Amino acid sequence: MKKNKLFVNKVWDYRQHSSVLSSPDVDWEEFEKDYNARVFTESLLGRIESLAYRLESTKILHDYDNYQDALNDYSYSQYSKGAGKPGFTEKVAELKQFFARTKSVPKTDETEE
Repeated sequence: MKKNKLFVNKVWDYRQHSSVLSSPDVDWEEFEKDYNARVFTESLLGRIESLAYRLESTKILHDYDNYQDALNDYSYSQYSKGAGKPGFTEKVAELKQFFARTKSVPKTDETEE
């Protein structure tokens, strides 16, 4: 698609600087309207993509803060469970599911052939 855009830009450049070389079969007024609309749309799209990137980055920062605070709360809950405080056994049991442990596979000395 980039190659097509470069091609259109080159034809547009020729039209602007050497209009005698332009085809009489092209509706150049319509071409110019389409070209300008594309340039405007592309600029607007670039701003929207930049805004979306900033929003995503901000969301990631908030997600990270929330996750760190949730980990702190989980640690507190584990401590409180160990201290025998009521309700924390159930809370830790519910939250423990998010920290599934995977079994490690023992390494062997055999090599595959």
